[in-house]
Amino acid sequence: MKKNKLALLAALLCFCSLFVGCGSADPVIVCGREWNPGSQIVADTASEFDLKDQLIVQFRYGTGFDFNTLKVSFYEGTIAQKQQLLWSHDARVTDKMNSYTLQGRTKHSDYMTARELTRHKTPGTVVIEVSTGDKILASKQITLVKK
Repeated sequence: MKKNKLALLAALLCFCSLFVGCGSADPVIVCGREWNPGSQIVADTASEFDLKDQLIVQFRYGTGFDFNTLKVSFYEGTIAQKQQLLWSHDARVTDKMNSYTLQGRTKHSDYMTARELTRHKTPGTVVIEVSTGDKILASKQITLVKK
């Protein structure tokens, strides 16, 4: 009887460790048009934005950051063929944070449009890349259109 209980306990531990491993998410970039202040997440996520749409970029790391700075960069082109750097932003992060959100305001509006945030004036594709030091943590390709 002891062997059966031990085998059951071992199987239960393996099963639990499987779910713990599934809970850890890879770093991801999420883009959207709306911000949910209660949940502190980007709502209305998308990969295609009109140049006049609001754009919010959130980098979700999953756990507390294990580094002090990260860089958010915007490039012309695609993930396969990054071209010219449009602009980049360095940010301070702490181990108490598990995400970083980039959204801005202008003199004329409470939010920045996709055109303003990406610094890309015409329709096309833009690559958003988050890195720390020389290590790229996540990349996302978005498409800007003019409706």
